Amino acid sequence: MTETPTQPEVNIGLVGHVDHGKTTLVQALSGSWTDQHSEEMKRGISIRLGYADATFRECPEEERPDSYTVEETCEDHDVETEVVRTVSFVDAPGHETLMATMLSGAAIMDGAVLVVSATEEVPQAQTEEHLMALDIIGIDNVVVAQNKVDLVDRERAQENYRQIREFVEGTVAEDAPIVPVSAGQEVNLDLLIQAIEEEIPTPDRDESEDPRMYVARSFDINRPGTTWEELSGGVVGGSLVAGKLRKGDEIQLRPGREVEQGGQTEWRSIE
Repeated sequence: MTETPTQPEVNIGLVGHVDHGKTTLVQALSGSWTDQHSEEMKRGISIRLGYADATFRECPEEERPDSYTVEETCEDHDVETEVVRTVSFVDAPGHETLMATMLSGAAIMDGAVLVVSATEEVPQAQTEEHLMALDIIGIDNVVVAQNKVDLVDRERAQENYRQIREFVEGTVAEDAPIVPVSAGQEVNLDLLIQAIEEEIPTPDRDESEDPRMYVARSFDINRPGTTWEELSGGVVGGSLVAGKLRKGDEIQLRPGREVEQGGQTEWRSIE
């Protein structure tokens, strides 16, 4: 069996309106359900950024796009699949009140899959806002997944496709491929993987540069009521976009904290 890379090569955001199937699509590709928080499970929506890794593979016995899969063996052949690359999915919440969370996740995305449901008119509010965010940040490696095509007839699917194409005109997704999929039924995932492989390349990361990491989330590991003498700090999560970090390295948290002194305001990094 070909060895699976443990370190993802690229961060791919799943963006779009609430309940359009982003988390279900991540599960179909990775096998992981990214909604882990109790409140997310209770409400049935993503609240925090979700993360899951997936390894794209190819069956040597098939022609593209049929060759693309996430399975370790070919579906119709008793042959092991070959590893293409491992990617990390960043599942951004689609609810209007969680736009700030989506923006923090967008900072670490190398590309994005814009998920649009075929069952609703285009654009919905967060479909528009998330695409605008990609435009502003400059994420131009985009694939559009037209999801839930199994829930509409052919005529409705074609009309929805036309609406999507009209909606993305003049944006970073203007030339993006639109791939009809059903995340729930796992239909056309091979076509989606091919589009991702063609449109979202692995970025060049210079390991010789000074290390630079974008932080997208943080965790307080201290129990409630912990005294200041017993505080253990916290944990940050994000993406190392340059250089290497080694045990014992001193790091700076930027922009740091705001300090007013002598009528002037300055930012001091936290070391």
